[in-house]
Amino acid sequence: MGLFGSSKTNNTSHFDDYLIDGEIIEAVYRLVLDEICFTNKRIIFVDKEALSTKKQLVSIPYHSIYYFGVEKGGIFELDNEIKLYTKGTHFTMEFTKGTNILEVEKLLATHIC
Repeated sequence: MGLFGSSKTNNTSHFDDYLIDGEIIEAVYRLVLDEICFTNKRIIFVDKEALSTKKQLVSIPYHSIYYFGVEKGGIFELDNEIKLYTKGTHFTMEFTKGTNILEVEKLLATHIC
């Protein structure tokens, strides 16, 4: 898909190896740099360090997220950001402009609230 297309994808196979018993993939989205997987138990994504080849697999159980914030792109900004706040740190995920960010917000709220 192009930069302005929807970022939701049906290709979930590369997350299958990370699932635990009883865990079900609910949605996978393409991010600006990678992909993020929402399951019924947690969020799984690859955190890439800027200007580096290092990657870190991050698994965030929903119960460890205190709150989240959403920053929607404007006319000249090409992405939407969601920030997840956990004890001691936060994670920023950049979604492409075409992403239905309300759908992602509802998914998070369902598990966090």
